[in-house]
This record gives sequence, structure tokens and C-alpha cells, in this order.
Amino acid sequence: MTSLCRKYCLEAIELSEKLIKLSQDTHYDCGDDYCLVLSGIILDSASKIHFEAEKRLNKLETQRA
Repeated sequence: MTSLCRKYCLEAIELSEKLIKLSQDTHYDCGDDYCLVLSGIILDSASKIHFEAEKRLNKLETQRA
């Protein structure tokens, strides 16, 4: 179970990094207000996902040691 949880945490981190990059690209390339609002929502959500997945991954690593 732990290895599956670790796998999903790593996938969540990878996905969140892609979403963060998408949001950053949108900020540079798009001037539309509604698009920027969506980009902010994506950035906020991806940051929260990344933080929680890292936290869980660290907890799994601590339990393993």
C-alpha cells in the first residue's frame, strides 16, 4: 500500500508542476482578464496539491526509515 501511495504522490507532484508551468505561461502570454483569473485558480490549486503531496511523501519516507 505504501508504494502505491508513494507512486500517486509522485504523480500528483508531477501533474501539479505541469499545471504550475501552464499557469505561469498563461500569465506571460495572455492579457485577457478571465483567462488570468482561471490561471490564478489553476496556480492556487496546483500549489496546494503540490504542498500536500510533498507533505504526504515526506511522511511516508519518515515512516520507512
